[in-house]
Amino acid sequence: MAVTKTRVDSDLIVGVKTGTKASGGDEIKNFRFSKIKIDAFDEAIYAVGAKIAAVLPYPTKYIQRVNDNLLISE
Repeated sequence: MAVTKTRVDSDLIVGVKTGTKASGGDEIKNFRFSKIKIDAFDEAIYAVGAKIAAVLPYPTKYIQRVNDNLLISE
């Protein structure tokens, strides 16, 4: 059975360290930006995430792109 994948949505997540847990691990807060242009290049998404991270008052832990795909059986 062949399956076709079609990207239907894309989000940008900027994760920042907002503190330290009692256990010693990092406390992370995610800033999610939805409805990112699905055909945008990863480099462009990263550049936007880095610009957003630069104005936040916390150190950046990661910049992440999350893609939602529709799978169709043929």
